[in-house]
Amino acid sequence: MDLPAARALAEAKLREIEDPGTPLRLDDEWGPQEIEWAWCFPFDSVRYFETRQFTHTVPSGPIVVNKDGSDVWVANSAPPVEQWLNQYAEEHGYPPVPMPQSFSFDATPADPAAP
Repeated sequence: MDLPAARALAEAKLREIEDPGTPLRLDDEWGPQEIEWAWCFPFDSVRYFETRQFTHTVPSGPIVVNKDGSDVWVANSAPPVEQWLNQYAEEHGYPPVPMPQSFSFDATPADPAAP
């Protein structure tokens, strides 16, 4: 599936899940993101894009459009999104998505006398 077709399906999913009092919009600044087997479209409320105020956000993960056309679904909002993509991939026979690198902290504290 190409990007324009996937975007049309993501837009249709937005219309399906949105509350009439809280219209939704795809976030073109942060997406879409392509993975091997899907397109991921972040979204938020139109009001959030107008104000950029946290109180206007919609707590949700991205809309995921499977490239084979088999499903359009909304990932969980809890990070990392890759965790939810991998759970879905395992359940449906898709390849896993690389997980982000975790932070590593040096066990040696910094020298407070160092400039």
